[in-house]
Amino acid sequence: MEITFKNATTSDVDRVFELNKKLISNYETNLNLDFEKVFDWVKRKIEKNIENYECIYFNGIKVGYFFLHTEGERLELDDFFIFEKFQGKGIGTKVLGYIDSIAKKQNKDVFLYVFTKNHRAVSLYLRNGFEIVENIRDSRYIMNKPVNSCIL
Repeated sequence: MEITFKNATTSDVDRVFELNKKLISNYETNLNLDFEKVFDWVKRKIEKNIENYECIYFNGIKVGYFFLHTEGERLELDDFFIFEKFQGKGIGTKVLGYIDSIAKKQNKDVFLYVFTKNHRAVSLYLRNGFEIVENIRDSRYIMNKPVNSCIL
């Protein structure tokens, strides 16, 4: 299994946005949110940072995206997506291993936000050494992986 990475470009903005929109629509439990404002904020965040997103390729085929960036003293794994038809093939685990190597080199813990109802994602992160450190309004978990538990 060959996993490679390439920087995303502005042509990836709409796809990343649609993946975010689907995720929020499927898993957000706070229905009092102004979803139009949330989606506007998400779109602006993606547009501002798209060159820092990575496209994930499996045997030369684009299968997803992730955005890893420094947030204070830690790295935040943001917008991690494996396209639906490529899930369950070990790609997510391989990408998390790659992220471990980055965390080790930078000597930083990795954290992320995940919807509590996104059971497949929560399970993937738990299997790969992340721990739930906070539950935000029964909507999202903050999960953390200490750098000393990252495997090279």
